[in-house]
Amino acid sequence: MSTINNDEQFAALFKESIASDYKNALLLMNVSPDVSLFKFRKILETLCLLYAQRHSYEFTNKNLWEQINELADICAIHGADRELFHGVRELTNDGVHNKELSNEVLLSKALASRTKVLDLLESAYLSLGLGERIPKYELINVGGQEHKDLWFNCLSSCDYKEYLSLGIFYEEMGDAFESQALDDKSFIVRAQTMYSFAAESYKSAFQLCSKKTITDIISSDDKQISIAQESHQILFKYALLCLNNKVDNLHITEVAILLNALAKRGFYAAYAYLGWCHYLSEDYKKAHKYLTHKKAEHSVFLYQRLGVLYSSGKACQTNSDKAVESFKKAVSLGCNKAMFELGKLYHRGKLVKKDDELAQKYLYQAIATGNLDAAMYFNEKYLEMRKFISELQVIRESFGAKLIDELQKTSAKTIKQGRNESCLCGSNLKYKNCCGK
Repeated sequence: MSTINNDEQFAALFKESIASDYKNALLLMNVSPDVSLFKFRKILETLCLLYAQRHSYEFTNKNLWEQINELADICAIHGADRELFHGVRELTNDGVHNKELSNEVLLSKALASRTKVLDLLESAYLSLGLGERIPKYELINVGGQEHKDLWFNCLSSCDYKEYLSLGIFYEEMGDAFESQALDDKSFIVRAQTMYSFAAESYKSAFQLCSKKTITDIISSDDKQISIAQESHQILFKYALLCLNNKVDNLHITEVAILLNALAKRGFYAAYAYLGWCHYLSEDYKKAHKYLTHKKAEHSVFLYQRLGVLYSSGKACQTNSDKAVESFKKAVSLGCNKAMFELGKLYHRGKLVKKDDELAQKYLYQAIATGNLDAAMYFNEKYLEMRKFISELQVIRESFGAKLIDELQKTSAKTIKQGRNESCLCGSNLKYKNCCGK
């Protein structure tokens, strides 16, 4: 409890999505209060689900107003909490539905939502059994003045730390806008702008720290050039922005030069990313070298990419045990990409034994943590096939097996199916050798 100093740390005691939404709600409160309201509403929705899970209850309605009342009906929440839930719902409605209000009005609603959400979290902390006593904490200043001070200081400062801090702030803003882009594509442009500001701040920080530019490192191909040790983290953060396509400043081969410079200087966090650069460039020998290097820093990124390495068969022979082990390590650290990959492995049943239950489990986890690719895969393949099979069972009971055989072959051709997947007609042959001929 002694480590809880502010409300952001208090929110982090709950589900990871609550911690993330609360942090972004504070970060964007002055910049985009409508987004801040939306994030507070997401926290409200998550709390509803947590209360329902606590009481082993399944909602009968997707409407938030109805769900709050259902929780009250089963006595999961009581009078005051019920009114508090509805109070937050009403405040955040304007961030979701009303796009015509001024920023001043939206900001006042966001500030009021913050107070009420904290009251809800305090109640949930006790009701959900997270602890017996609410930890003491102070509210983080979200007036934005500290960020303005940081920006103005950089206008005349020669301290690289100021520019590094500004870059980190812009990158956090970019991440917050990018997470919102799943619900509103207009935020993609805002995210890209923030990432561009972050890249320029990192470039300035690196130049002030090392007395050289990033271009100097690339053009020399890192031959006989010194880089201040204090600037390693700055160079790394800039390289990752480029590698992750947050900015399009550098080609993949140029990013590899920067990461190689860091690896040669003992910055072990660069090994996994350097290996992935080579993988993307199809230099699989070097990809295997750096991804499996004993000095590679163990991280979510490393585990997820090792899973790809051992399951793809491009950089080495496929190894199902190592692939699954690596993906599971990444999953244990919250990587939804690894959840998606495991879901696909168990659904396809090629590298591992087919297991629909595990496939569904990992795909659901990936979707719940925001993996859009998993949602599309689940919708287009898994759910479509389940619906198709369910419909066939109904028809079989009504019309008999002979008619089914014809319907299976006809319907299988209308469903988009991989050529190497088991044919839906039930022949136990691959689709390419059966109805896909």
